[in-house]
Amino acid sequence: MPRYFFDIKDDKESSVDSTGIELPNMDAAIREARRALAEMVGESLRDRGNGDIAVRIRDGAEGPVLLEVSLSTTMPDGKPKQK
Repeated sequence: MPRYFFDIKDDKESSVDSTGIELPNMDAAIREARRALAEMVGESLRDRGNGDIAVRIRDGAEGPVLLEVSLSTTMPDGKPKQK
């Protein structure tokens, strides 16, 4: 079973996944990234209410980035919300 790595980045920090998760295919990896992003968005909105959050899926410990799932919070005028 393939191992996928999920790196996390927000406006405060980033972390590189060195463990990964074995999943049956890329579709399962995308679902996992979306689940993780939904959890992080909930926490971010409660804590800060703004910012950018991204989950990058890599194939293999040093593998290329296969997909990035992200969310940006902006004001209606298109400018990022001030902290």
